[in-house]
Amino acid sequence: MNVCDFSRSFLNFGIDLKKKRPKTMSQEPPFTLNRVRMPLECRCWITPARAPAGSSPLEYALTASCKTEQVNVAENIWHEPNADMCMVASAVEFLVVKSWDRNNRGVKLWPPSLGDQPERQSGLSGDAFDHLKIDVRQAPAQVLETTQQIIDATLANRPLVSHTEYTAADGTRVRIEYPVKVINVSPRDGFYQVDTGPVLVPDPDAFDGQHAISALRHAYVAHNSLGCTEFVVNVPTPVGQGIGVNHYSKVLKVKAVNRTLEMLE
Repeated sequence: MNVCDFSRSFLNFGIDLKKKRPKTMSQEPPFTLNRVRMPLECRCWITPARAPAGSSPLEYALTASCKTEQVNVAENIWHEPNADMCMVASAVEFLVVKSWDRNNRGVKLWPPSLGDQPERQSGLSGDAFDHLKIDVRQAPAQVLETTQQIIDATLANRPLVSHTEYTAADGTRVRIEYPVKVINVSPRDGFYQVDTGPVLVPDPDAFDGQHAISALRHAYVAHNSLGCTEFVVNVPTPVGQGIGVNHYSKVLKVKAVNRTLEMLE
């Protein structure tokens, strides 16, 4: 079977100011055209609980994070205050996720008439970008059927990809594909445990009521040879004195089917 080769898979999108007004920027851009390439961290397929029988799942991709920046300047590249930034995208929707040093930072969009920049800004890709494409490269892989095979592949430093499938409490069906970046194994005690991310999971509390993509949140996933699968989800988290931050603090335990695969190229 084939899996995503995450080292060669990207989200490509462009902003052309001669074609449309920007919707996701924090500062006035010193350019008219910008093409962006962001590597993929995770692919996710969601089948809503109320989807008609035989419906195709909605497919999403999560990019790696970067920092908020001013492009094409001689100096003062980093925005102040600075934020972590990444994107989630489907064929028709986008979600820009930004995290500053605290929640509700009040950073304005550009132009300021657009108001405060949301930490989770979702919409239709065609309204914000000149183009957007998810470029997935496939590679052949084989399923590792036993714990010992997973241990052997790990100790040989072979590239691994995992699939996790589960049904959420509301009946939503979820399938995730992601590279195994961190894994624990013991050839003596005979176990493995994946601890890796970020990945995408649906959270009904995040849904904005309009864009399906808005319900997705970042998480890290752990699964092991004993059958346990847990996520720790990134959510707004109070830290005291009325201040909150985005932090991986919400644990989600699921009954999942996990597969670990070894890439053959």
